[in-house]
Amino acid sequence: MSSEITQISIVGSGNVAQQLAMSFKDKGIQITAIYSRNETSRKELASILGAEEILEINQLPQQLCILCIPDDAISNLLEEIAGQIPVAYTSGAVNLNDLPARKELGVFYPLQTFTKGRLLDLSNVPFFIESNSDSFTSQLFDLAYKISSQVSYANSEKRSEMHLSAIFVNNFTNHIIYLAQEIAEKNEIDFKHFEPLLEETIAKLKGNKAFNIQTGPAKRKDFKVISQQSIKLKGSTKTIYDTITASILKTYSQDDKL
Repeated sequence: MSSEITQISIVGSGNVAQQLAMSFKDKGIQITAIYSRNETSRKELASILGAEEILEINQLPQQLCILCIPDDAISNLLEEIAGQIPVAYTSGAVNLNDLPARKELGVFYPLQTFTKGRLLDLSNVPFFIESNSDSFTSQLFDLAYKISSQVSYANSEKRSEMHLSAIFVNNFTNHIIYLAQEIAEKNEIDFKHFEPLLEETIAKLKGNKAFNIQTGPAKRKDFKVISQQSIKLKGSTKTIYDTITASILKTYSQDDKL
């Protein structure tokens, strides 16, 4: 493989594959081959990119292959890809050393959430690179810099901790907002009323530690309000409310001693 990556194969046709493929295309990097078991999305993505549809994994060309597939599928699929093909995967949670050995294996991890039909500008999205060779690491760095200004090295352990933090920042936050939407809908409240609150919550976090900007009844130790609210809830929603409330109370318990 040449020192500069100009052609790529992509395995997968979901949200991550689509985002990376379109970003590469915009920067003049050719996606020549698409392999995916999902025929519909494979055909759609290949058509947009002008790429060849690969029907069998052993037909992948001799060039960088980026795996945009579920974590639990990476190891088995690597066994099916010819050993001389350089491969990078996009997972934040899979340890490089836990995968089948090959000459060039690396990580091309974008720390971002991707949703179908919503194309993002990746220029400020952090990318984290790791590989089993210095030369391949350098190639992946250069490739990432073509689509983002935020590129760093992170080993598997550090990347795993990043992924865990990302679960709290994105997945858990989104689920809590879903629960808030359900409560609002149940009580015939337009959720648009909460959008300025949500925007200010995110805005305050820029340049501030979350610890310093916490508000609400648990922070104030307003146990009467906490009790009234908890009684209104049932099932897992009540459990989440009570658990987070307890965590906030514990976090700021030192305030009583100041």
